Amino acid sequence: MNFFQSQDDALRKTRSLIVMFMLAVIAIVAAVNLVIAALIINSGDETVTATLPDFNWIINNLSLVAGISLSTIGFISLSSLYKIASLSSGGGKVARSLGGTLITAESKDPLRRRLYNVVEEMAIASGIPMPEVYVLEQEPGINAFAAGFTTGDAAVTVTRGMLETLTRDELQGVIGHEFSHILNGDMRLSTRLMGLLFGILVIGLIGRAVLNSARYGTIRSDNSRRDSTAAIYLAGLGLFLIGYIGVFFGQLIKAAVSRQREFLADASAVQFTRQTQGIAGALKKIAAVQQGSELRTVDAEEVSHMLFASSASFSSLLATHPPLIQRIKALEPNFDESEIDRLADAMPDHSQSGPEVADESLSIEGFAPQHFAVTPDAVTETIGLPAEEHIQFASSLRQSIPEDLYRAAHSGTDALPLVLALLLDANQAVRRTQLDCIAQQSGGTTTMAAEALHLEIQKLDTAFRLPLLQIAFPLIKNRPLDQLERLADLVQQLIEVDGVVDTFEFALSRVLKTHLNDAAHPQRRHENLRLTQLPEAVGALFSVMAKQSHTETGAAYQKGMECLGRYEQRIKMLIDTGQWPRYAPAQDWISATDTALNQLDGLQMLDKQALVSALALVIAHDGKVTSPEAELLRAICATLHCPLPPFVFDADR
Repeated sequence: MNFFQSQDDALRKTRSLIVMFMLAVIAIVAAVNLVIAALIINSGDETVTATLPDFNWIINNLSLVAGISLSTIGFISLSSLYKIASLSSGGGKVARSLGGTLITAESKDPLRRRLYNVVEEMAIASGIPMPEVYVLEQEPGINAFAAGFTTGDAAVTVTRGMLETLTRDELQGVIGHEFSHILNGDMRLSTRLMGLLFGILVIGLIGRAVLNSARYGTIRSDNSRRDSTAAIYLAGLGLFLIGYIGVFFGQLIKAAVSRQREFLADASAVQFTRQTQGIAGALKKIAAVQQGSELRTVDAEEVSHMLFASSASFSSLLATHPPLIQRIKALEPNFDESEIDRLADAMPDHSQSGPEVADESLSIEGFAPQHFAVTPDAVTETIGLPAEEHIQFASSLRQSIPEDLYRAAHSGTDALPLVLALLLDANQAVRRTQLDCIAQQSGGTTTMAAEALHLEIQKLDTAFRLPLLQIAFPLIKNRPLDQLERLADLVQQLIEVDGVVDTFEFALSRVLKTHLNDAAHPQRRHENLRLTQLPEAVGALFSVMAKQSHTETGAAYQKGMECLGRYEQRIKMLIDTGQWPRYAPAQDWISATDTALNQLDGLQMLDKQALVSALALVIAHDGKVTSPEAELLRAICATLHCPLPPFVFDADR
């Protein structure tokens, strides 16, 4: 599926989720009222039969029913808001709450090192910050999930069983599947779903706690209190049963939201790696091994919709995932189910020693940037959907990063100086002023480290800059909010210190500020604006891009406007009647671009697709695309939350 269409679909599913959630709340409110009313009516009745409230009772007790209803709605809403707020600190919070262990590039274990490298290559290829990586060390089953609200706070988690069972290709297929969820809006939808469902499940959890208390004698039941204990026990039983109304609706909602998107994520994993053996092999091994995809040490109910494979058995109506065999046959139509038995017999036992793993240490291979051509299709078709060539490019580039810089990008003390070093100017006088700014805010140690790292960065091709920022970002984003805000201010000072901002400086700073903002405010508000509502912002951005890219600025601008006119008839009419903004480059192009991008990020996804397509035409108007122009387009796409992979297309593609 096209990235923009997939994002739009995720937004529609979010609206459907709210509707289904409201229906579940109504059912729970009705059930709570029924239980409480029955307890009141039967409180003094010694007969065995129970009397239920009728219509007349409800009419005579409307104020009570209203109070119970409002209290229940408030309780569910506050519980959901609490859970969503607790998840807002990022996908890592979800992973840690399930017992995940953080994995870093410094890991000496070959299995964990391989996992980290695969995720890092996928992040570079996708054009997003490196997610945090976790392992559920106590889980022998084969499973994984991605969690978070944005690409800036994402985390990828896998089980120990996955590390010990899958080959590198199979692991890459699973990670590709999880990146599809990150890139296409599924991860954000799943994390919100986790928060919302907590509200309708929590009543059942309370009921279970009350039942356990009564059962084990926490609530004493002597002769004088027998009646009240029985009432409390019945109340707990009622709440427990009500909770299972929530469980039913929750599972129904999760199934409706996630099942079809699992097929799409499988297909995306094939697109990433250009082969089906990886993702299909992982699914076959889940079917073949005894432990399958089961999670044993955590309650998987909360995250079942986020997992790579289902960890529980449900009917087809309530299943969050399609059957394994069905997923395998979607990838390999001629698959013979008897292969599962043969695979189970042939699989070695890695539970003690783990599988043999090729050396994953860094090796300099000699990276050379490839030629590329920019066309609207080449841009929009790869946004959110990197292909095999992007993965190969990322692997080659990652292995070609000098060891000192690679180590700094993964160091808790050197990651910040490295990011600042990326923004330092080649001119010594300007750089000295920049270093003074760093010293005033971050101290002398950071300043000296940034200056030393800058000397190494100057020797590299510019293609390394954004990837270095991507892989260093996890060590930057978890700082306190006030530090992130001060860092954003320092970044602005560094690029404006000489009054001249080149394209690379702007692109790098814009990407960094976008990622910092996403990390600080992951639950950003998604507006749903149309291009026709933001004519001045569109005109300003296209004027800047035309001036930065060409000498024939007016013609390039007009080309972009014509492209937008083909997408939206109203824009064409406004252009034809002279009511659409004309080419008018701003004197302060940095401020104009920042303002325009902040507004245009609120566009609906299909309008963003048209915008990016038209921008690609503006850049490619003269038939040549320089590295600064390409990186500027990538920075704009990152700001619009449309991650664009590196340009690695061959010129004659």
